[in-house]
Amino acid sequence: MPDSGWRFFRRDDCVILAGDIRDTLSPDVLGAHSYFAYLEVDGVDVVKPLRVESWGMAEFGIRTIDGHRIMFGSPAV
Repeated sequence: MPDSGWRFFRRDDCVILAGDIRDTLSPDVLGAHSYFAYLEVDGVDVVKPLRVESWGMAEFGIRTIDGHRIMFGSPAV
């Protein structure tokens, strides 16, 4: 069976899909991808609103229902 390029990572109720499909056009050429990732979680709180930090990163943070903090960042342009 050929490798589809997709990997599924599961633990309890969490499923993460990761893909590497090399024979397709990139999203900037294709123009059909409105997002790269979508996270669906229960009881999330925003703990840090989006802002550009002095170290050059645009960041925001959330806290999961069980108290874990997750930060998202991208180099500011």
